[in-house]
Amino acid sequence: MLEIKKLLGDEGQAKFVLKCPKGTRDYGPRAMAIREKVLRIVTDSFKRHGAETIDTPVFELRDVLMGKYGEEGGKLIFDLADQGGELLSLRYDLTVPFARYLAMNKVTNIKRYHIAKVYRRDQPVMTRGRYREFFQCDFDIAGQYDAMLPEAECLKVIDEVMSALELGDFQIK
Repeated sequence: MLEIKKLLGDEGQAKFVLKCPKGTRDYGPRAMAIREKVLRIVTDSFKRHGAETIDTPVFELRDVLMGKYGEEGGKLIFDLADQGGELLSLRYDLTVPFARYLAMNKVTNIKRYHIAKVYRRDQPVMTRGRYREFFQCDFDIAGQYDAMLPEAECLKVIDEVMSALELGDFQIK
């Protein structure tokens, strides 16, 4: 609190405009209660299907991210300042960190979920729900399984989540 107070002038007016960065927003108690309820529904469905959770760093080596997205995708990745010789970037999605995790840990079969924030350096359209920082919920089945079973299970998870959210009629295409 004292740090913020230092930023205020004698009249209590901010010396600069206090605002969230473009493409981001704050979430108050009401919005957080809704988010927690939604994420609980999603997580419960993932767990019912036997998925385990993992967590990966919010930033990755830039070269690892660029391996999937190429130069075009690189325009959408937030780069961080050089940290001791490592060029780092904020994760664009949860897929590349998951693939890196599998390769590094020699995991051949896993059913996993990962719910975390991701970052995209594009032009946000907040009126249409397009932000630069947002949550992504991944449910993945990696490895050797009977044909089409993983796909069918993913569709079942989508159906369970959408039904539990009670958002009205929906169609999976």
